[in-house]
Amino acid sequence: MKKLLKKYLINLVILVLMGNLVGLFIEPGFVRNPRMWLVNSLCALIFGFPMMKLNEYIIKHIGRRIKWEISPLKRFFLSLLVIIILATLITFLINYVYCFLIHHFTYANCVASTLNMLLIEILIIVYVFTLFTGMDFFKMWREGLLKQESLQRKAVELQMEALKNQVNPHFLFNSLNTLTSLVHKDADQAVQFIMRLSDIYRYVLEHKNKPTVQWTEEKKFVENYLKLQQIRFANNILINIDVGQKDNFQVVPLSVQMLVENAIKHNIITTDDPLDIAVFLEGDFLVVRNKLQLKSSVEYSENVGLDNIKQQYEILAGKKVEVSQEGGFFTVRLPLIDEQNS
Repeated sequence: MKKLLKKYLINLVILVLMGNLVGLFIEPGFVRNPRMWLVNSLCALIFGFPMMKLNEYIIKHIGRRIKWEISPLKRFFLSLLVIIILATLITFLINYVYCFLIHHFTYANCVASTLNMLLIEILIIVYVFTLFTGMDFFKMWREGLLKQESLQRKAVELQMEALKNQVNPHFLFNSLNTLTSLVHKDADQAVQFIMRLSDIYRYVLEHKNKPTVQWTEEKKFVENYLKLQQIRFANNILINIDVGQKDNFQVVPLSVQMLVENAIKHNIITTDDPLDIAVFLEGDFLVVRNKLQLKSSVEYSENVGLDNIKQQYEILAGKKVEVSQEGGFFTVRLPLIDEQNS
């Protein structure tokens, strides 16, 4: 509330200064008349404040259609042109009423007064608009840097979390146990197991500095991870990945794999209760859904991975990750990231 009040007070002071500056150029002697100074200040507030709010609306409306990061010059000059045209129309209207109808100036004097005032107004508008636009652009640039820094930090945290999960003693112990049994039963499958395990680590290392990857790459990584888990759980993990014909979108690296891993970590997986996992498209979201059959006790987790996924998608896609637990299913909906937004 205090911040908003301070903003309005600053705007009112600026309007009074601008109004009296215009008056000073038109009639320098008016400053010696307190009554005229007061009237001029009141007129500046009465007409200037609505015009200022209208200008803010125009700038916001144009801003929704033309983004700074796409067409900065087009947005700047179009906004300035619309504001100048609006100021011209309002100035002619006000001076027509004030000079021609109230004080009965001659038409020539009325036009001359209006043109003088308009010239000064346009110079002030250009100066103030450029100043505030520069400040706004600098603020947006600074926020962009902070967002980029935050995104990079969250990406590193997510990658470290994924890498930690893949190299933790439990994962290695289970993988080596599975590999030991495969060596005696099926040498060819043991070789495939080693190759898939190698691909998992290679993917993590190759994509550790990328904010997004093609869905096709993440899908292959998820499939490699699931193949290892299906061998370990004797094919009691049922997975269905189906996004139809659309595959030209981006995802945060390791995000889908981590959701699948969380499903395996927190749910019972047996022959009688196989775990169903589905990955599919639903509108503008990639959905990862698993059947809920929670273990009575699970490994302690701070949900660092899921929290990082949420924050990265909100920055990159401009939409929030949706998480729900209903109807016997745990569902995470990841907003699609177009290539131009990545």
